[in-house]
Order: sequence, then C-alpha cells, then structure tokens
Amino acid sequence: MDKIPHLFGVFILSTLIGCASLGGVKSGAEAQEYKIEKSGATEVKKELLQAVSVAVANRVDSLQSGKNSQKSNPKQSSQVNDLLLAQSATPHETSPTQIDSLREKLLSDGSVKINPAQAYLIDYLRPKENLDTLFLANLFFPTEKRGIPVAFQYQVKKDDQIFFEFENQKARKIKKIEIIEGGESRFYHTNLKKKKKIEGSLTIQSDNTMTINVVKSGFFKSVVRMKIRKLSKPQSYTVEMVNDTLVETRTVVEEVIDTLFAKVDEKKYSLSPRLDITNVSRMDFPIAINDVDHLIGWGYWLGLGQDDLEKYNTLAQSDPEMEPLISFIKSELSIIDKHTYLPRCENPDVYLQINKLVSDSPSLNTAKNFGYFTCGEASPSQKAKIHLANRSKLYHHDISLLVVAVNVEYSQKEIEKEFYTEIPRLKLTLIP
Repeated sequence: MDKIPHLFGVFILSTLIGCASLGGVKSGAEAQEYKIEKSGATEVKKELLQAVSVAVANRVDSLQSGKNSQKSNPKQSSQVNDLLLAQSATPHETSPTQIDSLREKLLSDGSVKINPAQAYLIDYLRPKENLDTLFLANLFFPTEKRGIPVAFQYQVKKDDQIFFEFENQKARKIKKIEIIEGGESRFYHTNLKKKKKIEGSLTIQSDNTMTINVVKSGFFKSVVRMKIRKLSKPQSYTVEMVNDTLVETRTVVEEVIDTLFAKVDEKKYSLSPRLDITNVSRMDFPIAINDVDHLIGWGYWLGLGQDDLEKYNTLAQSDPEMEPLISFIKSELSIIDKHTYLPRCENPDVYLQINKLVSDSPSLNTAKNFGYFTCGEASPSQKAKIHLANRSKLYHHDISLLVVAVNVEYSQKEIEKEFYTEIPRLKLTLIP
C-alpha cells in the first residue's frame, strides 16, 4: 500500500516533464535562454551573444562578397583571372609606402607593372568604382537688374553628369537662366516665377568650360538659390599580362679564338749574270711552313729586284706597326676595312715560275709574286716551289722573299656578356 502513492508521484512527474518538452521550449535559442535563466550565469550569456555576432558578421561578409563578384569587371585574360584568384586565396601584408609609390606612378604615367605574385595590389591601385558627387555650387546670390547677367564658370570633363537646381527667392520672375557648354547652349529657361524651382541634369560632351548665366530685367534685384552637383565618370582600367625584358650583365668564361700572324721566313738571294760562271744565275727554293699549330692560311711576297724591295719598304714606313704582307692578308680576310695593295713585280730579265704543291685556295687579290692561301691543318708543310733564272748577261738581280703563317690560338678568357630574360608582369592601365 505504501508503494501506490510513490508510483502515482512518478507518473505525475513524467507527465509534467513531457508537457514541458512539447510546449514550453520551442527553439534552440529559447532553450539556451532557459538554461541561462535557470543557471543565472552571466558568462554563459556573454558567450551566446558573441557567437551570434560572429555568425551575423560571417553572413554579411558572404553576402557582400557575392555582391562584389556580380559587378562588371574590365575584360581580362583567363591567365590574369587565374592569377588574381590564386592571389586572393591567401592574405598579404602590404607596405603603405609601396602602395603610395605605385599609385603615384599609375596616376602620372597612366600605367604600372607589378609582379604577378603581388596581384593583390590591384585591389589597392585600381580606380574606385563608387562615384563621387562634388558640389560645384550651393549658394544664394543676388541678381543684377536691367538685364545685366550674373555669370558663373566651371571646368568640366567629358561624360561628367551635371545636376542643377534653381529657385527664385524674391522677385516676381527671373527673365532667363541659361547653361552653356563651350559655345553651345545646353539648357535654357525663361520667366522663372517667385518661389518656383526648376531642376534637371545634362551630360558634358567634351572637356570644356561650363558657363551659367542668370539675367533679371527691371529695376529691382532678386535672390536666386543655385545648386550645382557634378558626378564624375568612373575611370576605367585594363589588366593584362605582358613580358618585360630584363638585361643582366654577367662575367662568364668562354673559349676565345685569336687569329695570329707571324713571319716564318725572310730571305734574300742574288742572281748573277749568265756570263758570270763563278756564281749562281739559277736557283730553286721551296715555300715551307713547319711546326705551326692550327694553321689556317699562309701568304708570301717575292721581290725580283732592288726597286721592288724599296717599294715594299716605303709601304712599310707608312704604317710602322704593321708588316705590309700581314696587312694585305688581314684585308683579304676582311679583318680590317682599309685594303692594302702590295707592289707587283715585273722584271723582264728574271724568269719566274711558281709551282704550287698543295690544293690551298687563293684569295681574291692574289698575284704572281704575292698572295694569300687558305688551308686546313691536314695541308702538307711544303706549300710551293719557286724557280728563278737570270736572263741578263751583264746585270745581277737581288731577290727578296717573305713568308707569313696565319694560325688560330684557343684560350679561356673571362668576358662580360649580356643575358636577356623575359619576365611576366601584370600591367594595370588607366583608360582616358
């Protein structure tokens, strides 16, 4: 019998708890408030308010981002868009000095280039999309009388939006109100009555001077309230990917080929008259070049008398630093612009025959008594054989021979060399 009141109490308590869960607490927020009221803890309420504030701020930021993404943007390549998207994914720290310097360059030059890794700077540099309204006038002014105009002038630019408002404050009527752009009338109104207001707008056609004329006839002045607002056209811009050429000078080690010229043979011979049987009136001698590495060519000059030798020496005196035969070879190789011409020797008393023993190629201006020949390293050292004979019975003749070898020498040298590198840049340009 003692258990029955106990069971009845349990049943009543369960019923009350169920009713409370169905009708007493209807939402999560009410449950939290219920918890706060029951516990009386001030700290719990502060935490709840802070969580709600963060949630609301996140939602506002999300909506604002969605709104900004729907605004019209200038045309950009997909490559630029990818870069901008990649850069906007992470926050960046920006130096105010750097931004001010770039912005000043953009305004003065009309364009600025930045590193693609700093694409986030475009958000700081590009013109504002919000239009700024500028009050050109917001004033009361007295008119003149007897038709004398009161004039105001303002400098305006193409596509500026002008909003105007005129109100006659005193006299019976204002005879004329006119707005002139340059030399063209853009607005004209007559007989503005007392306490009446006119308003309107117009778009400036080109960079110009805007003049406002207010004319009052009669013998009494009036007072006009005038409001002039200007809404400037938002400045457009473009963003494109361009390449900058970076020139860098570096010291590098390269193999250098030097062309060397050296006299390898310089001889003098004497041909006796034919009747002088004690001396030689005939002779044979070779042109040979031995022990020269990397030989690429050879040249010779042959004088058939003392007069030829004097002409050669006179030519040598004109340029003491250059052997005439070497100068001739350099001009044949186009190493120097000035061409050197060697003396041509023609002696009817001397028989001359030159037998070339190699297939080396002669240069363009090769003659019988001189020339230059191009050869390879495989060319034999014995180049030619010269046959001479004195035909004169009474006179001897002095023979002169000069042979020059041309070879190359390979060496390692440090030289300064320019290297060109194409560097991608983002170019922000203002459209006038």
